[in-house]
Amino acid sequence: MSHFTKIQTTIQDLNLLKHALTDLGLVWDTNSSHIQIGENNKHKVDILIKQDNLSHIGFIWNDNRYHLVADLQLWEQPLSLEVFLDRLSQKYAYHSIIEETKKQGFEKMEQISQHDGSIKLVVQRWSC
Repeated sequence: MSHFTKIQTTIQDLNLLKHALTDLGLVWDTNSSHIQIGENNKHKVDILIKQDNLSHIGFIWNDNRYHLVADLQLWEQPLSLEVFLDRLSQKYAYHSIIEETKKQGFEKMEQISQHDGSIKLVVQRWSC
């Protein structure tokens, strides 16, 4: 029996989500991907992450943000769900900040990973 769960995230940008998933070392697909929910029900997802047990993970767009869809009983990732979501959120925020600072004319000068897992970014902008 399948126990799929939909978990709301704060993620709204597909490209930044792709970057964050890649940073986490995950292989994802966006080409007409479906996940199996139960025996006779398939659900289209915007991003598919395959698992060896064939109970794949997906992200779907709903209510102006992406939701993680997975059978939590068959979660087969190296990180627990909570740690996965925390790290995904951090990587997503990192790429959001980098993108926004570039739009404002800043350039990343330094990136320092802190002992507590946070990231210190130093950006600068030259003005004339």
